[in-house]
Amino acid sequence: MPIGICKLCLLTKDLKDSHLIPRSLYKKSRGSGTKGNQDPLLVTKAARKQSSYQITDYVFCRDCEHRLNVNGEDYVMRLVSKQNLDFPLLDVLQAVPATVKHAEGETYSAADTPTINRDKIAYFAISVFWRASIHTWQLENGTKVKIDLGAKYNEELRQHLMGLTAVPKNVSLQLVVCSDKLNRGVFFAPAENQKKKDRTFIFVARGMLFFFRVSNTLEAYQKRLSIVNTADRWITVKDCGKKPVWLAPE
Repeated sequence: MPIGICKLCLLTKDLKDSHLIPRSLYKKSRGSGTKGNQDPLLVTKAARKQSSYQITDYVFCRDCEHRLNVNGEDYVMRLVSKQNLDFPLLDVLQAVPATVKHAEGETYSAADTPTINRDKIAYFAISVFWRASIHTWQLENGTKVKIDLGAKYNEELRQHLMGLTAVPKNVSLQLVVCSDKLNRGVFFAPAENQKKKDRTFIFVARGMLFFFRVSNTLEAYQKRLSIVNTADRWITVKDCGKKPVWLAPE
């Protein structure tokens, strides 16, 4: 176990073999059959392939691994789609009347869905985007996995994840819950949106689609639809397969 500076607490400690994407997502994404390749489908900007490889590196200490887990990851992993595609978060939302219905789906406010802990969901999602920005991760073939939020926001987000500050005011985090089976069964690492070059970063965790933006020039709709820095903290449910946001090779 190497000794180094933990990138979250900034202390010199023994470093754990840390995951960019939670280990649980790989387990939930394995096939349930007994014949053929049951490895998860890995989706990147360059390719789609089945692989058991998990994106890890020595980045965080044990204490910070625990901090990331209890403040968000453990909670969210109980909400994402299961191996059989049952989707606990979708079930919770569809058990109550939608706050707003529209052409693409339904939207739910925090007031109408008080049992959903949006703070923990936001902490988890922000932590994954931040992890992808403060360290260069690698796929099995050496392909780099990294986004760039900028040094200023990296530090502001680090302080938030340490519990020292609130979510930075320039952050917008939108959550879309995908009702279609295709997006319930996949996950991929954070990447910049390939459809619109607007510095929007996206990440899917088995049915939970996150749009992350950090900027002092956020548009009105980006602020309005965020689950942080707003009062309503909207969550939208829709068929994400109708208008895919992620462009990857067939």
